[in-house]
Amino acid sequence: MPTRRLAFFVALKKLVRHYAQFLCFVLIGITNTLIHGGILVLVVEGLRLNVTLSHLLAFSCTNIFSYLMNSWLTFKTQLSLSRYARFFLASMLALGLTLLISWLADRYGLSYLSGFSLIVFLVPFLSFFAMKFWAFSKSNDSPAV
Repeated sequence: MPTRRLAFFVALKKLVRHYAQFLCFVLIGITNTLIHGGILVLVVEGLRLNVTLSHLLAFSCTNIFSYLMNSWLTFKTQLSLSRYARFFLASMLALGLTLLISWLADRYGLSYLSGFSLIVFLVPFLSFFAMKFWAFSKSNDSPAV
């Protein structure tokens, strides 16, 4: 029995190591969502701003936070304005995909929770690949002068 337990933990360690970058990305996304919610409540309840403006403010703060954390922890790249522009565009693409999935689910009579489930499972994966291979790709970096 101890050998099976040890084998399980060895396999788990390999799995985590193999997917560490994606897991870091997901944890930053979860943290980002919690921060967005906190800012939203604080601004709506404390500053009495309307909900749409409050979401815009929360998104702006958390988009920058997400860029910084993913640059430093997930993709280990230097900060740059051009990389942030690509990151921002990839974020907008993820938002567009979220809205599209939501609309399609509604259009075809699926419950909003079914649409949300599709969003939760599809958007992070596609967003990760857009970030990894485009926004944070080292091949997109300008040559040093």
